[in-house]
Amino acid sequence: MSSTRLFSLGSGSSGNAFLLDTGDVALLFDSGVGIRRMQLHLRDLQVQQRLGAVLLSHEHSDHIRSLDAVNRHYRPQLVATPGTVSGARSVHPFDHSVRGTSQTLHGVTVHWIGVDHDAAEPSGWLIEAPGVTVALFTDLGNVSDSVRAAIAVADVVVLESNYDAQMLARGPYPAHLKRRITSSVGHLSNDDCASALVAALTPKTRQVWLAHLSETNNSPRAAVHTNLTALQMNGIDVSVDALPRHDLRDLLATPPRQLGFGADLLD
Repeated sequence: MSSTRLFSLGSGSSGNAFLLDTGDVALLFDSGVGIRRMQLHLRDLQVQQRLGAVLLSHEHSDHIRSLDAVNRHYRPQLVATPGTVSGARSVHPFDHSVRGTSQTLHGVTVHWIGVDHDAAEPSGWLIEAPGVTVALFTDLGNVSDSVRAAIAVADVVVLESNYDAQMLARGPYPAHLKRRITSSVGHLSNDDCASALVAALTPKTRQVWLAHLSETNNSPRAAVHTNLTALQMNGIDVSVDALPRHDLRDLLATPPRQLGFGADLLD
């Protein structure tokens, strides 16, 4: 049995980070949660001495907030696309990745998949670790063929379900921000996410986690309901739940099979 573990350390505009632990090494995908919370999670998960690398999807602050502090404390390998490195304006040395290519880091194969988002050179990932394959896409304005292909081969899918279209339309955001969010380089709505899952999921996938939910324009209940309803209408039976904004979540633990509304209390 594989000893691989996978955790969300936070998901949303207040900070995003995912930790993959193979038992030999831990890899951090994005470093957007505050350093105090990051240190607590790394300590509680007992990976402080095994943090081998930090990989960045893009340079927005909710994905790099604690990067400099993490580097000072743990000295991991830092990996990102050249555009992300430039946008992050970090003084630390990076190893450059190339979108559309793969690399092996400490026994984990990471496929860098370009996405459309209003950042310099943003990416998502298909991650092949011992015992599990993960599709991880948190910020994107549309779902490309390459993203769908990654979802199709994943055991666990983490996909953005950022906003409810009606809540956004009725909500307090100014018109220019609403246009940005709904643009092809903005974010995925609950309906967008559901359509992508219906088109891409295969029987290989056992768990879907909805990520990067807006605190203002969405709710875990609305996101899960929209996605689960679409999947069920298309005869797709898979576990679906929403990631909490701040709390630690074990992504390899099975969420509620049908109504994953427990996350409502965590947002």
